[in-house]
Amino acid sequence: MTAAPTASQSRDKLHLQLARLFRNKITNGDWTLGQSIPTVEELEALHRVSRTTVRMAVHALVDEGLLETRKRGGTRVVGRPCKPPSFLLPTSWRELVAFGEQIRQTTLQQAHDCVPPIPAGFPCPGELAPAYAYFLRVHQHGEARFCLSELYLEQNLYPKLQEQLERATLAQALGNDPAQIAAARQYLSVAPADELIAAHLEVPLGTPLMQALRWARNPQGLVVYWAKVRFISEYVHMEMDLLK
Repeated sequence: MTAAPTASQSRDKLHLQLARLFRNKITNGDWTLGQSIPTVEELEALHRVSRTTVRMAVHALVDEGLLETRKRGGTRVVGRPCKPPSFLLPTSWRELVAFGEQIRQTTLQQAHDCVPPIPAGFPCPGELAPAYAYFLRVHQHGEARFCLSELYLEQNLYPKLQEQLERATLAQALGNDPAQIAAARQYLSVAPADELIAAHLEVPLGTPLMQALRWARNPQGLVVYWAKVRFISEYVHMEMDLLK
């Protein structure tokens, strides 16, 4: 049985979420340089959290050099967060291959004889193979980790692509043989960070993330690729031509 979190542990997680919200307000210009932010009491009432949680969140941003607290003059904005690069979220296989060229990846775990965990109610992408090679990979820009991928490759393809996979993404490796891909789709949604994400991307549990479920099948209808990819939202964006 998993022990229930203590009040102190819950408050710690909550103050990190609140600090993230306050940081975004500065990034987005809702709180401008030199502006005094709402009082602790006002923030407590607005966000329905304890005064201790608000103070912990404010102090976190003071430590980052974003806020300054004065004894009788409240708290004001004195700095802006370093805005991370925002990558265009791939919306085609060609863009997916190109995306892999912009980022650095590290394989954290690898296994064989696995089966993709297709979510309940998700449209069947095709016939599943008896076994898949599994990869858990973290992607980063510079030293910042911003994406975690859980990837499944039809196991019979692994020996053919093994050498390429040491330096390339699965999409890049599969893209070198276009005949393998007859259909490919992507399903985007917002999903909360779970324990795996919290451990490897270092964000609080429940943080909203951009999630992409991707699959590709071969001409025989066999699913050769399945991916569950989750991004810290600040690092990705989408663009669409609304007149197209």
